Amino acid sequence: MKISNKVWGMMAGLVAVIAVVAGIGAVVYQVYFKTADSGPVRAVASVLGFPAAKVGTYTVSYKDYVETMDAIRKFVKSDAGKTIGEALPPDDQLKQNVMDRLLKQAMVQEAADQRKLTVADDDVRKVFADVVRSAASSSIPDVAQYLYQNYGWNEEQFRQKILRPALLEQKLAVEMSKEKEGDANALETYLAERRAKSDVVVYLQMK
Repeated sequence: MKISNKVWGMMAGLVAVIAVVAGIGAVVYQVYFKTADSGPVRAVASVLGFPAAKVGTYTVSYKDYVETMDAIRKFVKSDAGKTIGEALPPDDQLKQNVMDRLLKQAMVQEAADQRKLTVADDDVRKVFADVVRSAASSSIPDVAQYLYQNYGWNEEQFRQKILRPALLEQKLAVEMSKEKEGDANALETYLAERRAKSDVVVYLQMK
């Protein structure tokens, strides 16, 4: 019996779907069991928005995780990192340190949102301008070049990845201290308790 073109088309479509599913399955395995960060793996994981962890309803993306790893590794290998004698910790420790940092940012964001605390773009730009002025009077006259050479970031990435989270954490610390009648450690206490909750989950294998 001759197979019609329609059937052949359906079969070809099915094979294509199976191939795509198998490919995604392979990427899932590489991400969640091998913590792989090769170009093809991170490209698929980024496009599909794979999560690396979660804090309640807040997600730590795999993209943020690998980009943070990239920045640390680049800095340690850079002239600036070598100048201060910075060295990479063991890989499992580095992974855990990066994850802890990103979880902390997510917990801070969650607590800040609950209190309707935000950081204005103007405040971020003002602090960045202060950084640029300080750098101009030091051995780092070109901040943009320094960031790119030592972290692989542009200025906007630095503002969003470093300055904004730092300013939000500072603002939240002040607010929580007021809530706890002047307890300077209120935020750190909260973060430790929040980290222990069952809805804070890390999906990646850290070892």
